[in-house]
Amino acid sequence: MRATNKRINAAAIKLFAERGSLDLTMSELAEAAQVSRGTLYRNVESIERLFDQVVEELAIEWLARVGVAMDRHGDTDPAARLAVGLRLFVRLAHENQALGRFIVRFGMTDTTLRGILSGPPMHDIEQGVAARRYTLGGATELGVASLVIGTVVSAVWMVLEGHQGWREAGSSAAELLLRALGITAEEAGRIAVTDLPDLPLD
Repeated sequence: MRATNKRINAAAIKLFAERGSLDLTMSELAEAAQVSRGTLYRNVESIERLFDQVVEELAIEWLARVGVAMDRHGDTDPAARLAVGLRLFVRLAHENQALGRFIVRFGMTDTTLRGILSGPPMHDIEQGVAARRYTLGGATELGVASLVIGTVVSAVWMVLEGHQGWREAGSSAAELLLRALGITAEEAGRIAVTDLPDLPLD
């Protein structure tokens, strides 16, 4: 991505997160990105399209980085993969707090962003159900996906508000999620504090 586009996207993420909506003007965005209005109009079709673009690029970047780290981790146990993935997302939100605030604002409401947060974890949950690692009872897939998203968003919020460090928040959230899926307290606690793989550079 060109440097200009990176500046525009970073400014948009910050403004979207601060306002909790798409209610911003091209002039405000140009000022925040420190580019001319002409440059902005050449690079941005509309505020709505820019929002979609930011979400798409977030999906590409974060899912790729977490995916590479998960492959390096090498554990095929669905419960371990779920915990590692959740904790890495919390770490990424800590490292890029503007994106973290963007996730807190829109993670529960934007359809595409919901897919980012629930897609890979739901794959590990499906694998865990098939392997009889999880006991979901009568929970629906939508209910489980909402639980995953809510857990991730809550953990990120705890970090950004200074209530917990990213390690503590990520491990606590992972343990609670695993326990909700039927993993014993002892095993969930052990899985939630295993060493994390390194994230590739962005």
